[in-house]
Amino acid sequence: MDAPVAVPAGFPTAGWLGHLLRSWRSVRGAEIAGFLALGLLYGAVDLTSLADAKDIARPWALFWRLLLSPALCTVVLLLTWLPADRSAPTWRYRSHALVAATVLGCLIAVPLMWAVPDWLDLPTLQELCAPKCLPQTLPLWQRFTGDFLSVLLPGALAIGVVEMLRRRWRSQAQLQALVEEQTALGRQAMAARLAAMQAQVEPRFLFDVLVDVQQQYALGQSDDAAEQLERLIHHLRAALPRLREQNVTTLDAEAALLGSYLALRQGLQRQPVELVDELPAALRSAPLPAMLLLPLLQRALRLAPGGLPPRVVLRAQRGTLANPQALQVFLQVSATGLCGDDAELAAHRERLRVLTGDLAGLRCHDIDGTTRFTLTLPS
Repeated sequence: MDAPVAVPAGFPTAGWLGHLLRSWRSVRGAEIAGFLALGLLYGAVDLTSLADAKDIARPWALFWRLLLSPALCTVVLLLTWLPADRSAPTWRYRSHALVAATVLGCLIAVPLMWAVPDWLDLPTLQELCAPKCLPQTLPLWQRFTGDFLSVLLPGALAIGVVEMLRRRWRSQAQLQALVEEQTALGRQAMAARLAAMQAQVEPRFLFDVLVDVQQQYALGQSDDAAEQLERLIHHLRAALPRLREQNVTTLDAEAALLGSYLALRQGLQRQPVELVDELPAALRSAPLPAMLLLPLLQRALRLAPGGLPPRVVLRAQRGTLANPQALQVFLQVSATGLCGDDAELAAHRERLRVLTGDLAGLRCHDIDGTTRFTLTLPS
């Protein structure tokens, strides 16, 4: 059967008549087929009694009676079960309602099981084989009790199995909801950490820049000091507004941030370093999570032997062999030995996975005397 649909709050609050009509209207074809299949199954078991019926006048009439009666009972059980099943899973009287629905369905089914075949002129086995068969002389209450139990036991078993499946589906749905909530919380936590990084101007680095500006003024190098101060202002203008963003930026904005940061490092360390921006015009507006590239560049500059590398290249392309819509971003630094499998690089990979999904990836490898970081972002 299909998974359960949304249910009203339960009999006490939904109104029993409206709830009854809504539950009947919500019946699914799979539920009807399941209950009818159960009835036909028990009817097929009863058909074995035809083997004992020899030389009877109307065997097909008996066949249809034996097949119809259990199917009729399961239809009645379906109608009484639906309102109880559609009650709220958290309703404290749900189990009582299911038991009452089963008993009520069986109480209604037994008289119908007698009346409908008689109305259709479908005789019983005793009626067809009379006078050879001994007539039953059981009192009405004993006959009713016997038929009631014969309907109740398989009906209760079937409804119990369905309810166990319902509870299993609900447990799986709740577990899935908890997993999704945990994933969402993980993304929020990662976004919160990222927000702290988005305006990342390392305190020590910022202090060194300000001290350098002060020393240049003290040495009478006012032009150099003003130029460095202008670089700092430009970098802050590029970085600080990211605190108000929703952790999403563009390739063009990331390139600007890398350029302002490298300009500050070049002025501070008195070493030339060039950012080669080779981003295609069609991809400059491509969205991506903020602060994916600057932490990689900061790590590379910190580990690069001999000070600042002379050249940093930024490229991008659309499509991979596995995903034609994926975005690949390449950050290439003219220094080798920067791909150590350390905790910081692992943290970058985890941040990328949390922010963009499991299909994202970060690879680092040496190529032609340089180190290339390749970020793969699914579309």
